[in-house]
Amino acid sequence: MNIKKIGLTALAGSLVAFSASAVELSVSGKTEVTYVSTDISTTGNPFGMGNEISFTGSGDVNGMTATYFATIGDQGQASSTNSETFASSSLMLDMGDMGTVGFDQGVGTFGVSTIDDKTPYAYEEQWSYTGGSNGLRADGGSKNVLGYKKTLSGVDINFEYSPGASTSNTGDGGTAGTGADVKGYNYALTGTPTDGMTAGFGYGKTENGVAVAKEEDITFKTGFVTYAMGSVTAGYQMSEGRGGLVGAANNDVKIYGVSVSANENFAISYSMMDNEFSTAGSKTEKTSGLGASYTMGSAAVRMLMSQTDDVGGVENTDQEHVEVSLMLAF
Repeated sequence: MNIKKIGLTALAGSLVAFSASAVELSVSGKTEVTYVSTDISTTGNPFGMGNEISFTGSGDVNGMTATYFATIGDQGQASSTNSETFASSSLMLDMGDMGTVGFDQGVGTFGVSTIDDKTPYAYEEQWSYTGGSNGLRADGGSKNVLGYKKTLSGVDINFEYSPGASTSNTGDGGTAGTGADVKGYNYALTGTPTDGMTAGFGYGKTENGVAVAKEEDITFKTGFVTYAMGSVTAGYQMSEGRGGLVGAANNDVKIYGVSVSANENFAISYSMMDNEFSTAGSKTEKTSGLGASYTMGSAAVRMLMSQTDDVGGVENTDQEHVEVSLMLAF
């Protein structure tokens, strides 16, 4: 009996030692206080606060590296019917020269979502809060998707597959979305053809099958180029979306942007976006935004002033948004 106890104790000790040496867990987070002014509704109390804690764990799996990432945000359990604790999470397996495969629930690690707007901005994309649209129609928004990425001959290849339309994360043993007849894929290719220049292209397709209220498959594509020279970075991007819901308009989008880093702490940017709709009588949706950021160690003060005219192509539906943010990372 004593020999058996000694053996079990030694085994337990070895397992603990293995776990401690094979898996590493790190925690990071941020807290942010914002002041918002908008003309689309009664502002009321303009102050808000958001908090986020992120966990990253990694370990060796037969010579490959498995990484788990999860973020707990303010909306992690906003609904009593929501079984998910984390706002977003992902599981990756780095296979070395063979690339990385993974499962993504809202992080946005794979596919076209990684290049949806590559024009430079100091704080947030100018269309984030005004109702403007960048024209891309990636189904599912990186929810419950499979992905693969690899760098080959200087080109970053990033692929995403969605086995079924899903607008929310799904717990283990569960299902979500409108069914297996709605599935899609998208990919992004990026590279640096010359010093200072970065360029990329992305394409995607969602097959709607016999889904209710949809008449044709969705296709979307985008291409961008940015060029950095000293403290100045300029960018241009074109995107388009086709198909979808019955009567949905096609979109053609152009984005222009420039940013200037006055020093290592302060940056300012200005960008414009035109979204043309194919529906007869629609106006061109025009968005512009001025952003700035100033960092002080782990703290940052950011500002965004943005406006969209003729939102959704409807005349005289203008929206303005002003936001000032104080963020502390830890």
